[in-house]
Amino acid sequence: MNEKDHRIDDYFVQYSDMVIRNICLYVDYHTTEDLCQETFIRLSDHLDSLKPEEIKRWLLVVSERLALDYLKKGGQYSTTIGLEENEEKFADQRSDTALIVEEREESRIKGRVLERLKREKRDWYDALILYYVGRMSDDEISRRKGVKKSLVGKWRQRAKEKLREWYELEYPERDR
Repeated sequence: MNEKDHRIDDYFVQYSDMVIRNICLYVDYHTTEDLCQETFIRLSDHLDSLKPEEIKRWLLVVSERLALDYLKKGGQYSTTIGLEENEEKFADQRSDTALIVEEREESRIKGRVLERLKREKRDWYDALILYYVGRMSDDEISRRKGVKKSLVGKWRQRAKEKLREWYELEYPERDR
């Protein structure tokens, strides 16, 4: 292994959970794993042009864009490296078309709801993302945003309530 391979491995160990949590905001877990792998493959292509302090932000941006691109394309994407599938293993998963269509639609709705929050209530969105994806405390977020710690907690609480409200409007037939 060369030095670049070791750096990719180190970054994967350090940031893979963060990338997975970021992508999970938009798509199901199985797709998340694929998009996470694609994110780190793209990192290996750009590693030499990035400074170490830029890696975390770069991973968040690229993983979010991959997930949104996946949703825009109706749940289709192309990978940089393809692996052979065991057809028997995945036959049961592919046979239920209605379930797949429902999961894709739910992912699209979640993506639209999150994008709406990002557009309309950017501070609330940032507080949620930094807390859940970036694993930052309210104190760290408050320092970063230049506001009181108590306000960050209120933003997160209001964001969750607003997301729930908008999701129910978008997807009223969903069993809760």
